[in-house]
Amino acid sequence: MEQIQGQLQKLKPFKAPGPDGIPNVVLTKCADLLARSLLCIYEAIYKHRLSYKPWKTFATVVLRKPGKPRYNVLKVYRPIALLNTMWKVLTAIIADQLTFISEKHHLLPDNHFGGRPGRTTTDAMHLIADIIKSSWRAGKVTAVLFLDIEGAFPNAVPLRLDSRCRQFYILSYSKVEKKKWT
Repeated sequence: MEQIQGQLQKLKPFKAPGPDGIPNVVLTKCADLLARSLLCIYEAIYKHRLSYKPWKTFATVVLRKPGKPRYNVLKVYRPIALLNTMWKVLTAIIADQLTFISEKHHLLPDNHFGGRPGRTTTDAMHLIADIIKSSWRAGKVTAVLFLDIEGAFPNAVPLRLDSRCRQFYILSYSKVEKKKWT
């Protein structure tokens, strides 16, 4: 019950609803009234391994990113999937339970950072810097290859990212390109 009420309270109240048309504000304001019924439904779905197909439907809305000079390139559009909230609440509860179990029983390696509570990209960068410095102290040569750095930092300011990379002794791609062509 507490997990359901907690997930309902976490919903952003004025986000666009999914295909079922139920606004999040209704779910957040009525969480105490809905939690008992949702508990019965969710327990039945989980216990009997059911899947209520209408909850799994979604609508995709494609929005233009503002301020772009041309709109004939795919990158200037942002698709947004509007999911039915009842399914999102159930999957969020299951994800929380899986996270709790995996942390409690140490099912993931210590150096796995993605999607774990209390672990950030900064923590991963500190670990990498520590490994590199330990390698240097041992007289070894160290190389690191980052793939999809833009995907790892989708909202980063390039100059700030470059500065932070240099702070962690990481030669950024932009510096390699400038040295290569100048």
